[in-house]
Amino acid sequence: MGRVVVRRAVTVTRRFLVPSEALEADEVRLPPEESHHAAVVLRLRRGERVVLFDGRGVEALVELTRVEPREVRARVVARSAASARGPTVQVTLAQGIPKGGKMDDVIRMGTEVGVARFVPLLTRRALARPSAARLARWRRIAAEAAKQSRRLTVPEVTDPLPLPALWAGERAGPLLMPWEEERAGIGEVLPRLGPVRAVTVAVGPEGGFAPEEVAEARAHGAVTVSLGPTILRTETAGVVTVAMVLYELSLRRIEER
Repeated sequence: MGRVVVRRAVTVTRRFLVPSEALEADEVRLPPEESHHAAVVLRLRRGERVVLFDGRGVEALVELTRVEPREVRARVVARSAASARGPTVQVTLAQGIPKGGKMDDVIRMGTEVGVARFVPLLTRRALARPSAARLARWRRIAAEAAKQSRRLTVPEVTDPLPLPALWAGERAGPLLMPWEEERAGIGEVLPRLGPVRAVTVAVGPEGGFAPEEVAEARAHGAVTVSLGPTILRTETAGVVTVAMVLYELSLRRIEER
């Protein structure tokens, strides 16, 4: 393999998702769907430069060497060094599955904000288990949103889980639950939790969590928080909570320097 120059950042706009092993070689073949998008939708041409990323933190600047509807190949020009882009706190959004296409919006906006993992949540008011096709769609949306927002990582979308699963196993960080009966805001609650590297945010579906669910969650260590005096839609509440958590934790890091 030839020598590849390592650079600190890649700034080309067009981005395509490829398997991790593809970026280990100097010549890369794009997956069929990405090849079609590059050749047919975007009408890119041989010699143009784009960015490939593997969704796990590695990206590369490449030059297109072959552009066909079913096959696009590229030559690696520069691989990026480890990047500091993106949140340093891993936030999981456990979203009570809403009706219709609202989960599409949750995953799209949550990816843009910085969610590391989505958990479709089965609750008393959201019992419908999504089909395999819907799960596949949500994962595609996460990948597309990651490309659009220039994230290096694509958030995971897990299989659906019941609410008790959030505390039944080993949990990544504290569990926060926005709840309309709570009065303490996120800015007041987070300092009590000490240093954290991961946070899980659980949001109910339309109608919120049942009181019994909130009581059970609190009995297992969940911390309820207020999002203010107004009631937010379920597709808004989770994204707002994640944004507030990341903002508050970034302020704490700045103050600690």
